[in-house]
Amino acid sequence: MDFGHKTFWHFLVKQLHKIEGLLADVEQRACELVLEAQNALWVLELHSESAEPQDDCSGHDDGLLSAPRKPSPSPTDVADVEDPLDVALREKCTLLWAKIKTRLARYCAPAASKWYQERIRVIHACVRRAIYTDARLLVVAQNYASVPALLQDGALDVRIVEKLWYVIRHLYVHEVRAAIDDVLRPKDGLGEYVTVLGGRIYKDLSGRAFPFHAWGHMTALFMCYSCVRRVCKTVDEIVSLTRFVVLNMNGLSQSNLKYEIPYAGSKVLSLCGFLPNSIDAFPPRSVVSKCNCVYNGAPHWEETRTSYVLCAGLPLADTKAQAFVNACLRAAAADPALMVLVRKGAAGRVIRSTPRVWAERMRTADTRAGLRAAEWDPARTVCYQDSVLEEACPQVGDGAALEECFQIVLVDGGEGSMAEFVERVSRIWLEKVYGARDAVELVGEIAVPIVRSGELEIDYRGKRGPAIIVPNLETDVLSAYKRLWGSAPAELPDDDITERIITRPLPGAKK
Repeated sequence: MDFGHKTFWHFLVKQLHKIEGLLADVEQRACELVLEAQNALWVLELHSESAEPQDDCSGHDDGLLSAPRKPSPSPTDVADVEDPLDVALREKCTLLWAKIKTRLARYCAPAASKWYQERIRVIHACVRRAIYTDARLLVVAQNYASVPALLQDGALDVRIVEKLWYVIRHLYVHEVRAAIDDVLRPKDGLGEYVTVLGGRIYKDLSGRAFPFHAWGHMTALFMCYSCVRRVCKTVDEIVSLTRFVVLNMNGLSQSNLKYEIPYAGSKVLSLCGFLPNSIDAFPPRSVVSKCNCVYNGAPHWEETRTSYVLCAGLPLADTKAQAFVNACLRAAAADPALMVLVRKGAAGRVIRSTPRVWAERMRTADTRAGLRAAEWDPARTVCYQDSVLEEACPQVGDGAALEECFQIVLVDGGEGSMAEFVERVSRIWLEKVYGARDAVELVGEIAVPIVRSGELEIDYRGKRGPAIIVPNLETDVLSAYKRLWGSAPAELPDDDITERIITRPLPGAKK
């Protein structure tokens, strides 16, 4: 029987929602006062923009390094028995803290890396960025002087810890880019900012060039190539990101945007910055069919020939890109089977190696053998228009593309397969542009200048040992956890991160 329990329960739920609404209003007003004191009301605009939940595309799992310890049962007085609800909330809070600390420890760079401390500052900046768009967390953050002070406070309410775990786990990739920019700015950098947990959060990006090693910070937090590519502002940044990923062998996940294609020579194209948005599955080169319909009074044979195409965008200011374009035009002049369309920038003049760059053409003959000598029918030839150059513009996600680049379309109307076409393009890069014999020499040509600039770290294992590129992430997660939090979990899962071995001699280590 119902003695009014359901009615009372609905009344309590209604009161709970009312109190939570009042608390939310109080927190929002407190947040406005905090921001108003810093002349940073622009943050309120970001609160509404961040209301939509973001998917976790970081590539890091939520697994713990160890299971939470459960206290062993011991005889106690009845008066000492804890409320089961308090025990459950405390255990939930402990579990959430374990998830937060494990996730942040997985972001760390190796201890021997010269970017280790900078990575720690980036992690702290990301925590600030995760907090500052949430009114409740921003108000709570006013009680702490730094990020470590907040993260080491085990007395935080479970709802606050749960909210903190949520915003860290769903940090948007553009906020990570902005957090790295916050760290790399000069301490007295110009621009509007708000101070949270002892650090500045700037309203706009500085506009400074993104260093090569900074892509290590990006790919440490987001192990998804398509996600990281969204933050690229120029084609140069896409090329730099891709080179970092290939040289470090990060093994990022690739969804809609890829840096690897299933053909030999794709590594060469990736290192050189020739990155097609996609390579379609083309039909066979030639399809021959017999048509029994009346054509000129008799049945006939038809051949349909399809050309293969590669579209990519290259940096405008890169001399290697200009050299590649020139080499392709010379190759097209020597071999009519190779056709080229190129445009320098969105408003540039379209240059064609031939007036008609065909995509598909047909010819007919009375017999199958007669097809070899038959002429291609101009009226039944499908040609590429200038609009195909839009396919060369590198995509950065959400349908956006970068138009300010060398838009180049290479069309192969020969007899070979797509694999042979990719190999031919890679040979042009190797021989005509970089003067290298193979991919190993190309890695040296591209990696050595980056190593000399200090943006790519090398671990020299003695005079006779191979030179190892320092991993982007700490391979020993237990050590990273200890250094970051001062304690270690009981067990450690097997975290396998490979090392990239350089086979070509590199410049000596700096003394």
